[in-house]
Amino acid sequence: MDKPVLPHPVQLHEVVLEKINCRRIGNFSPKASYRMNFAVRTKSISKTEAYGYLCLKVFFDGQPNVFSMEIIVRGKFIDENATNRSMLKRFAERQSLPLLLPWAREAVSSLTRRMGYPPLLIPLIDVSATLRTKEV
Repeated sequence: MDKPVLPHPVQLHEVVLEKINCRRIGNFSPKASYRMNFAVRTKSISKTEAYGYLCLKVFFDGQPNVFSMEIIVRGKFIDENATNRSMLKRFAERQSLPLLLPWAREAVSSLTRRMGYPPLLIPLIDVSATLRTKEV
């Protein structure tokens, strides 16, 4: 059975890679283990617009230290019918990680390949558990 698509009142209108900082440090090793940190922040532009920012850092704790990378993805959330600035900002705080993560995943994969390494695929994450267990 076909069902109509019902758009959410808040829409993601533009996504940009605001910052890319990566540095090749050593040669690739399949034994190298990396960690990732996520951070989310928001900025209210008006009662109908807010920016959501996803910062992703990839780094190696021990040897071999292969590369370092920091990426910031910015998305513009718009709710034409919003009446409360803080509600839109809270929406952006909750939704920036799941909605902007695909752009960060693509950037990490593409950049690692261009650095001469196999593409690094950021694993899918349990967004709800991540937001509950750590400061994002």
